[in-house]
Amino acid sequence: MLERTRGDLTVTDEIGTQSLGLTALRLALSAQDGVWTFSPYAAGRTLGVLAGAVIARTSPEALWPPPEAPIQGAMELNVANLGAWGTWIPAGWRLGGQMKASALFSGRFGAPEVNGDIQGSALSVRNFLEGVNVSDGEVSISLRGDNARIERFSARGGSGSISIEGGAALGATPSARLQLKAERFVLLGRVDRRIVTSGSAQLGFSADALSVTGAFSVDEGLIDFTRSDAPALSEDVQVVRAAASSAAGNARNRQRPQPVEALPTDAAGSDPAVAATPRNLALNLKIDLGSQLRLRGRGIETGLRGELRLTAPGGRLAVDGTVRATNGTYAAYGQKLTIDRGLITFNGPPENPRLNIEATRPNTDIRVGVQISGTAQNPRIRLFSDPEVSDVDKLSWLALGRASDGLGSADTALLQTAALALLAGEGDGITEQFTKAIGLDELTLKQADGEVRETVISLGKQLSRRWYVGYERGLNATEGSWQLIYRIARRFTLRAQSGFENSLDLIWTWRWG
Repeated sequence: MLERTRGDLTVTDEIGTQSLGLTALRLALSAQDGVWTFSPYAAGRTLGVLAGAVIARTSPEALWPPPEAPIQGAMELNVANLGAWGTWIPAGWRLGGQMKASALFSGRFGAPEVNGDIQGSALSVRNFLEGVNVSDGEVSISLRGDNARIERFSARGGSGSISIEGGAALGATPSARLQLKAERFVLLGRVDRRIVTSGSAQLGFSADALSVTGAFSVDEGLIDFTRSDAPALSEDVQVVRAAASSAAGNARNRQRPQPVEALPTDAAGSDPAVAATPRNLALNLKIDLGSQLRLRGRGIETGLRGELRLTAPGGRLAVDGTVRATNGTYAAYGQKLTIDRGLITFNGPPENPRLNIEATRPNTDIRVGVQISGTAQNPRIRLFSDPEVSDVDKLSWLALGRASDGLGSADTALLQTAALALLAGEGDGITEQFTKAIGLDELTLKQADGEVRETVISLGKQLSRRWYVGYERGLNATEGSWQLIYRIARRFTLRAQSGFENSLDLIWTWRWG
């Protein structure tokens, strides 16, 4: 018998050193008249409680049970709080719940058979930084010889649920077939990244192959990358955790006389002696983006629609399909443009889709905007107008909503607006931040046309794609004017004005030359 009287045991791996938190440990082995009995018992804050006994019967003259010796026994494991296993998982993740396992042993000493059950309740996995919060997990797994079957596995994510069922073979050639089903399951629940999904998939595992087939739809989603992601370390930086004990470090150094940097590596940067066996991947997964997925950031705010198909020819991820932007806007040149056409087409590698995007400024007499074509890694951006005008006038229509009048105050205001847009970079400039704070879409200063060059301040709000409300007032005027504009069609506009001047105008615009 080997029994603990005091102290603890630790396990050291590449992450660091973890304590088992033992409170009791006893390993007993007895042999008398051909009856061999092995009875372990362990208890600890991390492991829980493990107890059992296994008996093998053979002839009294045998020095060790032969492979054909019959055995019988039982083993039980009880973990009252899986949260204690938190020291074994990556930082930021949290576990919860209870787990019980019981097993009966039979068969022969060289080929034992196991029959038992694994039960788990109130299971949870959380990582609030990543937006993962799975709770109320229930699991029941039955073990019958070389076969294991998931009788029940269910968990909740938000108001939705996920379930898994299937079986596995645990013999010389292990394999598994599982069916996964999700119903409005909250996959990510962060404020800036929220994905609610439904669908089903079939998963197959073997020693050298993995297959995933299924279809999922996005019931609700938001991807917001308004703020840049936090800086990350380069892939060639290796971090050595200070938690690793010096004794363990010395042991590793004795086993590895050369520095890590001096070891030969393959093209992927890993030790060829311990390179993992490649696993064949058969992937056929359809993703329907649904009607409630929105994208926000870098000046874009739009809905996303479409269907994508994920495959893995030759072990490399490939994406096929088209994503469409709907009811979207794009902030550029200090203005909020309407996305009339937004197509992102995937045809193979996911990092370089083709772009076909067109965004125009609403409520102008001509159609003017920005076109983006090419690929994500080599985009081509240009201004366009219909009818065609000069580049200076295109920029003027975008920034000011009117044509330039040659060199003068209009061009000065145009350059100021364009400069503010350039200085703002990926984020909002001071003007955009202020107008958003007070709930407006437009805040400009301009000089009125006429004999007296009066400075006029304009405030505006785009109520919808066709409706616009604005207010103008000269700095020296006693009162201003309200305008309500309705864009009937491309060349027809209805304008109602009240205040300094009252009028109702139906405007028809025709351009030539």
